[in-house]
Amino acid sequence: MKKLLLCAFAFALLTGCQDNNQSYVNSKMNVFKKNTETTKAWLDAFMQNDSTAFFSDKFMSDDFIWSPPAVGMDSLPKIEWEKAFRGFMSNFNNKKLTNPQYFAALDDDNLPDGNVRVYGTWTSNFASNGKKSMLKWYAVLQFNEEGKLSHYMEWYDSADLSKEFD
Repeated sequence: MKKLLLCAFAFALLTGCQDNNQSYVNSKMNVFKKNTETTKAWLDAFMQNDSTAFFSDKFMSDDFIWSPPAVGMDSLPKIEWEKAFRGFMSNFNNKKLTNPQYFAALDDDNLPDGNVRVYGTWTSNFASNGKKSMLKWYAVLQFNEEGKLSHYMEWYDSADLSKEFD
């Protein structure tokens, strides 16, 4: 009888934990969906060269941090990120993120945390000569409780920024 009660208790505990875990995952996936829509709108502003929207407080937290793709480079404050991205906006035309894939970022337990991972290929034209460029890109975007971008980490081969394609 003791074993039966112990098994029933263990089953109830395990079932309750699974329900709580599923509720947590569902909650975080809802946050992820909202943050993905914010990410898409933010990237669209970049593609449209809408610097007013792209750099606005609508998307960015006051304590925003950028982790650039350069190996060994420290994370940088918002002002440095803005300077770099103003350069991208002026040096490249017709920017388009092709085949974007959005995935939930994961916490230390491999559960969704509400943040966004994005993979894709940027295509554009050099503003100076109109030649085509292509950049394979991966980013992780972390959001604060207000749904604003607080940490932007990206990876790509910066040598691709100087390659021209016909």
